[in-house]
Amino acid sequence: MPKINFHHAIGFTLVEVLVSIVILALGLLGLASLQGISLKNNQDAFLFSQANALAYEMSDRIKANRLEWIVAIPAPAAACVDGCNSSGASCTATQMAAYDYCYWQQKAIATLSTGATAVITASPKAGSTTCTGGASSLCLTMTWSRTNQNLSAAMNTTNFELEVTP
Repeated sequence: MPKINFHHAIGFTLVEVLVSIVILALGLLGLASLQGISLKNNQDAFLFSQANALAYEMSDRIKANRLEWIVAIPAPAAACVDGCNSSGASCTATQMAAYDYCYWQQKAIATLSTGATAVITASPKAGSTTCTGGASSLCLTMTWSRTNQNLSAAMNTTNFELEVTP
């Protein structure tokens, strides 16, 4: 019976160790990349949920002052003074609607980003898939810059629309 020499077959060779380290490093780099993408997408989702909350808050303000919003879309107040932000304030319905619009715009800019916009237009809105309702409806639109810089220029901004009937 031939004698087998196991001396050369024991353990791993240096090449096997290097290959396993390279494979492990590539896997860890992939996980780090996924973590970064996940953080950016979570920020986008957070901003979208904030826009949703802001739009429904403004929707409630419009419905509370329904008679003023049915006539026409008021111009936002030049400065959002707190004179109309309490139940004891002596504001007219027109002043309250203008204050609500101004407050909503400032809160959207503060919450979403400095370049954010918040506008209210009559519905149906041209080019919108959300605001397609009747002439008495309003379209609340917020637009902001996304945090994911890997997107094309056309996808670098996003918007949220909500159709409201006062």
